Amino acid sequence: MSILERLTGAAAVAALALSSVSVAAPAQAAPGDATLTFAPTVVLAPESCVDHAFTYAVELPEGTTSWQLTIELLDASGANHHRESFGTLNQTPPSGSGAIQLCSVHEPAGTYSIATTVDYTVGTSATVFGTKQVAGTVDVVGRATTKVSLKAKRTGAEVTATAKVGVTTGGTTEAIGAGNKVTFLKKVGKRWKALRKGSTNAAGVAKARFRAKKGDTIRAVFYGAGDVLVGGSTTPVPPGSSKPVRVT
Repeated sequence: MSILERLTGAAAVAALALSSVSVAAPAQAAPGDATLTFAPTVVLAPESCVDHAFTYAVELPEGTTSWQLTIELLDASGANHHRESFGTLNQTPPSGSGAIQLCSVHEPAGTYSIATTVDYTVGTSATVFGTKQVAGTVDVVGRATTKVSLKAKRTGAEVTATAKVGVTTGGTTEAIGAGNKVTFLKKVGKRWKALRKGSTNAAGVAKARFRAKKGDTIRAVFYGAGDVLVGGSTTPVPPGSSKPVRVT
């Protein structure tokens, strides 16, 4: 599949849409300015592709007879990963939407720039060739995985349970951060009974105290989180559960 084939020109819905970032045209928009709006993060699982949606608008002078918008995806070194051009030749309106297809095999984790160039012709005049403008950046991150660990310390009839929640994206592992809910459960027969709920601190640690006796089995469950900052990017974090721990 060629680079050009991997960039779709039709309107599409982003496979992942986190908090969108809009890069507005200057207050005094000049001919050749382009406005792009797109989500700032793409989560790519191994051996997968996603269509990352964008909207665009092109500022054109009165009397424009032809125009072309070129969108490029550039890596940190400036190397081009995608290039797609559209405009009057394929009867594209001066505002609309599209999608860039990103694939883990071609786009490893990192920060990419999205640049635009607008060329246009007014009447029969010579074509004005625009300069490349960086519309913004998009972070490609691996799909997050969650790890929950649990320790228990018994004092008489009371147990102090300490759970720690960590999240990994690509090669980066960090604590989940403060304010995320963790539920502590005890096994009763064949079922798990919720005993206490706790919230993680900045180190991803949540603690709870409850009554339990020697030989009881407990565990900690994290039910997932929405947009969490991991490795400098926001990504949804999936649920996770600790291994069962026997109270001693």
